[in-house]
Amino acid sequence: MSADQTSTRPSQRLLLDAATAEMNAFEKVGRKDLALETWHTAREAAEKARKDCWAWLRAEYGARNPHWGWASFTLLAAALCAAAAAVLTSGFRFDPANTAVVATVLAVIAAFGDLLVILSSRFRPLDRGALRSQAIVTIALVLAAGFQLSRGLTTAPVVIGAAVIGVGALVTYFVVRGADPEGTEEIDTAINVALARMRPEVAAIGERMQADLTAQLSESERAAIIGSRGPLPAGAPVDDRAPAGGVIIAVILGTWVPEVLRASDA
Repeated sequence: MSADQTSTRPSQRLLLDAATAEMNAFEKVGRKDLALETWHTAREAAEKARKDCWAWLRAEYGARNPHWGWASFTLLAAALCAAAAAVLTSGFRFDPANTAVVATVLAVIAAFGDLLVILSSRFRPLDRGALRSQAIVTIALVLAAGFQLSRGLTTAPVVIGAAVIGVGALVTYFVVRGADPEGTEEIDTAINVALARMRPEVAAIGERMQADLTAQLSESERAAIIGSRGPLPAGAPVDDRAPAGGVIIAVILGTWVPEVLRASDA
């Protein structure tokens, strides 16, 4: 999608308002029950499509799943532990001598989590989103090691070892991605690929739903619904020529793609 198209994409609130307006149009012809059934069916189909999409990513990439695989959670936990260790050894609001053991334990946990992620990847590229957590782990561990060393704490060697692991993991992240550009591109675009794979199936579901709904409405009911549902917002997934029920189906079924990903999915 171009930048201009992205900027004119209506918000989910506007789209839901358009779907609600069509439901009100159904109510005017005495078919609100049919609109509600269509709404719920589309919502269930959207939820299933979204789950199937993420399930494919889990099956395809395992721990490296860029959509919150366990490696992502592990790196996030490691980053939090490393940051806490750095704060405890910084001297800010805490006496580093009193928190040395706790900080060391946190540093070890962070380093272990970081190492576990690298080993579980079997030295295949991690997605670009992992860099932020990986960098936080490394920087925080280096700071914690520096603070402990400067204060002459007896636990410093352990934290230094944790920092070495953090640095090694970060270097490995870059080396592996650089050595395998094809694998790097694959993991970086994996979410978009998963969405693209699911799109034809979702489109087929929408077509079946529309055909079934159209068959249940008389010609006069369809014309009345289209005439009273009002104009659609610019950039909506369907236009004013959509058949009766098409707005509800397109909007509600379209929620299978999380709103935060829609611009990149188009």
